[in-house]
Amino acid sequence: MAEAARVAGIHRAHLDVIINRTKPLSPLFSERRRGRRWFSAKDITVLRIAYELERAGRNWPTAIAQAFEHLATPPPNDALLVVPVLSVSSTSGRVLTGLPALPSSDSMIVLPIGRIANDIVAACEHIKETAVVAV
Repeated sequence: MAEAARVAGIHRAHLDVIINRTKPLSPLFSERRRGRRWFSAKDITVLRIAYELERAGRNWPTAIAQAFEHLATPPPNDALLVVPVLSVSSTSGRVLTGLPALPSSDSMIVLPIGRIANDIVAACEHIKETAVVAV
């Protein structure tokens, strides 16, 4: 879990919260084997994209479902996901992620899902190459 959180760019404690809040959806981003949770490169990518979608105002179940849907097939390296930002603070006019809101009321966030997916796949391949195998 700690390694999956690190590769996804999510704090380990935050990953625990995500898993606990979305237990019915966990097959979309992990697998349980012998009491342990396993993550594929796609699972980690789904978590990372869901994390960004949640920051743009979606609840966790919606964010995970949307991330899973957009990653049904591996995206090309230059693929972008453009989605509306759903939560803007009414007092400051700033998006809750810390980014300023666009002049219109239709703020959007652009996620480089292709680059994110390719970076995570590369990180996972590096982990496999450097893993120590006990005999």
